[in-house]
Amino acid sequence: MEQRQKTPAKTPRLKPASRLAVRFTPANLAPTTLARRLAWRAGDALVFWRACLIAELEDRRGFVWLPVAFGTGILIYFALPREPLLAALGLVVFAAAVWARRAWAGGGSYRLAVVLCLIAAGAASAKMRVDRLIGPELDRPVTARLTGRVIAIDRRAERPPRLILDAIDWPGREADVTPRRIRISLRGQTVLPEIGSRVSLRGRLGPVPGPAMPGAYDPRRAAFFDGIAASGFAFGKWTPVEATGTAGFSPRIAIARLRRAISERIRQADDGQAGAVAAALIVGDRSRLSRQTVDHLRTAGLAHILAISGLHMALVAGTAFALLRALLALSPALALRRPIKKWAALAALAVGLVYLALSGGNVSTIRAYVMAAVMFSAILIDRPAISLRNLAIAAFIVLAFQPESVGEPGFQMSFAAVAALIAGWEVWRDRERPRLAEPSSSIIVRGAWLIARGFAGIALTTLIASLATAPFAAFHFQKLATYSLAGNLAAMPLVSLVIMPAGLFALVAMPFGLETLILPPMFAGIDFLLTISAGIAGLDGALVATRKMPAASLILVSAGFLWLTLWRPRLRLYGLMPIAAGLLLVPLTARAPDILMTAEGRAVGVRDAGGTLRIAGSRAGSFIIGQWLESEGPRAPDPAAIRDGVACDRLGCILKTKGGLMVAHIRNPAAFIEDCRRADIVLTPLRAPDDCAASLVIDARATARRGAHAVYLAHDVNLESPDKTPTETARIVTAWPNIRRPWQGRPSAP
Repeated sequence: MEQRQKTPAKTPRLKPASRLAVRFTPANLAPTTLARRLAWRAGDALVFWRACLIAELEDRRGFVWLPVAFGTGILIYFALPREPLLAALGLVVFAAAVWARRAWAGGGSYRLAVVLCLIAAGAASAKMRVDRLIGPELDRPVTARLTGRVIAIDRRAERPPRLILDAIDWPGREADVTPRRIRISLRGQTVLPEIGSRVSLRGRLGPVPGPAMPGAYDPRRAAFFDGIAASGFAFGKWTPVEATGTAGFSPRIAIARLRRAISERIRQADDGQAGAVAAALIVGDRSRLSRQTVDHLRTAGLAHILAISGLHMALVAGTAFALLRALLALSPALALRRPIKKWAALAALAVGLVYLALSGGNVSTIRAYVMAAVMFSAILIDRPAISLRNLAIAAFIVLAFQPESVGEPGFQMSFAAVAALIAGWEVWRDRERPRLAEPSSSIIVRGAWLIARGFAGIALTTLIASLATAPFAAFHFQKLATYSLAGNLAAMPLVSLVIMPAGLFALVAMPFGLETLILPPMFAGIDFLLTISAGIAGLDGALVATRKMPAASLILVSAGFLWLTLWRPRLRLYGLMPIAAGLLLVPLTARAPDILMTAEGRAVGVRDAGGTLRIAGSRAGSFIIGQWLESEGPRAPDPAAIRDGVACDRLGCILKTKGGLMVAHIRNPAAFIEDCRRADIVLTPLRAPDDCAASLVIDARATARRGAHAVYLAHDVNLESPDKTPTETARIVTAWPNIRRPWQGRPSAP
């Protein structure tokens, strides 16, 4: 029997007080009268807020805020200046839990204690996760021959393949100081080892590089949470090594081999970009995707199709659920006497779990499966399947196992999109629906109406999801797809009705060798999808570069977004105020740095008199240059003009800042004698002399301790003034603090 859903508590309405219904006369606009009226209005607003909050909490709406408190604790942990004690965090959790229990038993207010308990629990879970991952790491580059087991192969079209090795045997290095897992590139090699095999190679290894600039993507942080403690490249070719002893069964390696085998079967059926997209959709293998394909899909607002997430999980598990339920319903005896809906839900759970394993298990896929699992579990216990409570449970599970994901774009964008869609669905569900006329009995009219509703649903879904994820895309990527609505309207019916169902059926048929009968329709659909994306990407203004949003703006926008989506009716509209404040803060605080320097000191960027970033060192098209140009947003120069105005010789380069200061990028020790005397700022990957006379010196000692540097000069200081110079009042921001956290590694020797 279906359980009746509880009627939501009514939200009180704010009625204007009679004492406020007065005319605006000069007497009423006097300071004392105006202050009294504002005080009355504030009192009415507080009464309204209190009544709304009580109504929401009585309706158990506060549950959806619990993972927000848990995630806030995780963010607080990562923002701390140094590592806390796990025992201290555990003590806070215990004390807050006891406080909440006693308050609840005594009939008092326990909600504040619960929130504090969850904040401390979030910080404690992040601390435990980090402590589990701390292990041996390299603090300087070394060259060595070593042996390891291949547990994964990272292949991308634009770079050499990279092996992930564990069970490292490093001659001359004790086991307790040997990295547990390393990543090494194979240059110029087309033959790759099998996953699970042991290989021997000679390579150059060192610490995983840090961010290209303060606040940018941090490869070292990502590698730490992947368990990788060193990276580098191999000299020559790898050689196979026979495993000694009996190696136990590893589910991870078995699944990796299966994923690679499926990808190879797809490649044999189509070796072009259609097959590459199919492999990305089915098993998460993006190794054969070309840069052009990825750029076209991103520009058309269809990049989410490549990231296996809620869309794919819903289509795969939902197709399995609907298909099995329809097949079981063909039997009247089963349909009338057995819970076939629950049987189909169990089967969908199993299909979703298999798809999760084959897809690689990234954050968005785990979130999608947890959401699907909660939804189908709700069907098993006769509860509503789609709700913010299910999303809250999924957030709890993901954050408990991967607390570091709270600061990653995949987690933020996927949960923001789903939360906005569920909130929008709640508004649509509770709307007033007056029926002005009886529905038409014509099959053609009803069919056209259903098609129109389908496209309207896609348009509304795309609009809501795009608005929800736009602030996070601007913060992390500084790019917005302006034609994403048109791209999704044209492509999503194709993905939902042809591509993903065909991929599921091909996966089922693959063990029987029948996938070649099912994959051609999928390839045809993907070819049409790529045609759509290429056409939209060719439109003027399809991809707009934005300024990097400051962290303070993102915090305000996120807080307002949560308030807007997690509360109900009129109370949620107050979330628009912090969103507006965060957006207004962007042009006020988003100042670009005047000087940039990488952690290795090999590349330097200086903003010239026209406000354009000019770069010395590093090669055009490198990862570092790409990161810097992306952070510039609409100010980014043409890649061919990044060295305009830069004077270089074999000893180094000279650049001019916006305020007319001379910056010397020294690459040879012979240049110190002259440049330390005439340059205002000296930047070098070498160790500068202690008596260097430049006003500001950033050398190998500084970058070894603090990583990449960004310098903000004071342009309002008179360059000719003997009292203050721009370099004396400059603000320097570094990638790492003076006291490093575990994921930031140890300072290397200069």
